[in-house]
Amino acid sequence: MALSLLRLPDRPSGVVVMADAAAGIADALAELDFATLTVDLQVEEEDAHDIGLLGRRVVDAVDWARKHPALEQMPVAVVGCGIGAAAVLVAAAERLEVVHAVISHDGRPELAGEALPRVEAPTLLIVDAGEALAELNREAMRRMRAHVELELAGAGQVARLAAEWCQRYLWSMA
Repeated sequence: MALSLLRLPDRPSGVVVMADAAAGIADALAELDFATLTVDLQVEEEDAHDIGLLGRRVVDAVDWARKHPALEQMPVAVVGCGIGAAAVLVAAAERLEVVHAVISHDGRPELAGEALPRVEAPTLLIVDAGEALAELNREAMRRMRAHVELELAGAGQVARLAAEWCQRYLWSMA
């Protein structure tokens, strides 16, 4: 597992594992005392579309974070961008008892396939890259049983929306 960065505030209010997510999201979460763990999903080209493998990397990161003494009892959110969105949904389906919120930014959640209906955590899908991607996100929403919201938002709003989602679903668990 390639870990880029663990940001750990003095008193974390939750932990957010981010797969290929924008740095601005991590900054917004840090301001609210969320610990953030950035995961680099880079793989060999032939594995780039192996969503199961990418999801396993996110699961490993969630498990690693939960072993840290300051984070072991913290509620977890997962954030993914692009193909990382499918990976975090797979991880959320594998770690039902730990993952309490999911955020996808300009992602391809439909690529999570059979994991979609197994996700129980409230899920926020944020799209600012056009109608074609929005329709793929709507398709994924229809397959999910969890509470799911779709936000069509400009790039400048993504970090705020992600931070608000984590406040809403992690602070209530901390």
